[in-house]
Amino acid sequence: MKKHIATVILSATLLFSLQPATQAATFKDVPSTHWAHDAITNISKRGLINGYPDGTYRLNEPVTRAQAAKIVALAINAKPSAHFKPQYRDVSPAHGAYDHIRALTERGIFTDGGQFRPNEPLTRAQMAKMLVIGYDIIVDDNDYIRFEDVRTINQYYGYIITLAEISVTTTPPGGTYNPNGNVTRAQMAAFVDRTTKFDQDRKKGLIYYDQQQRKYREKKASEPPAPVVDNQTQTIQLVNEQRKQLGAKALVQDEKLAAIAQKKAEDMANNNYFAHQSPTYGSVSQMLDSFNYTWTGYGENIAQGYTTPKATVDSWMNSTDHRANIINTKFTNIGAGYATDTSGTTYWVHLFTQK
Repeated sequence: MKKHIATVILSATLLFSLQPATQAATFKDVPSTHWAHDAITNISKRGLINGYPDGTYRLNEPVTRAQAAKIVALAINAKPSAHFKPQYRDVSPAHGAYDHIRALTERGIFTDGGQFRPNEPLTRAQMAKMLVIGYDIIVDDNDYIRFEDVRTINQYYGYIITLAEISVTTTPPGGTYNPNGNVTRAQMAAFVDRTTKFDQDRKKGLIYYDQQQRKYREKKASEPPAPVVDNQTQTIQLVNEQRKQLGAKALVQDEKLAAIAQKKAEDMANNNYFAHQSPTYGSVSQMLDSFNYTWTGYGENIAQGYTTPKATVDSWMNSTDHRANIINTKFTNIGAGYATDTSGTTYWVHLFTQK
């Protein structure tokens, strides 16, 4: 996933908008008794996939990589940044799915450069990667489910197992997933519909990720409500997890520093800019001093457009300068800020200090 960085600024704006719903078509070759009937109805209502002029859906026809890019990009409301231009030699701006391919490539779902192969059939392994990354589903290494034909050396292994663990694929454990098989239009509808339902239940709190058991779980009616952790705290927890893995001490969550980081996030959202230099507060050091914050060293990571704490921290860890701030052993304190502007664009701020 390409990033545009100025000094230590992460600039990877991903804009999202809701797509207008369209009336689902009645496909003459999709009987109400077909196993994918409801899924096809659901995604056609959302305008994610269309039938053919003759009124058919063509259940068993393979989905191409370009078609899959359009379906998933629409499903997750992903649009590319204006500045991002992929380097594919076989997909031009004139291609009907160009912006959808751009959006998913910018997110790291497709590898940029060379040949995209838009007309090639999508494989079941590739589909797993698209859905897991597109819906920001956590991939762990517990491997509660295994398939006979999916080896750990397979580059898609984690994505496939993850989809099985959250029941998006109904292939029985120990069976054959057929990772190199082509995805049919019926299968694509079912996988996208199931992943969307998982995502909706997760947002409602009906499904949550158990950090101790490291797996997604359904919330039982008798369970007390899970504590609500705000975006700022989640990003700090993720940063400290990274530091722990690398042998660095956890950073202290500093309330005064957090208030300053929050002011900076709100300033960017309210004044429509993305930079370390604030038109309101000046440089980072000037801002710290203006709030009478005592420091002997500081660092700042900012991000724009990411929709989850994990995606934000992952993006910083994939950038050399931002990673350096996160794992800097001289820093002792951290404060986090988060804000959105009137269009829904997100702004994330981490301030690191040495005390």
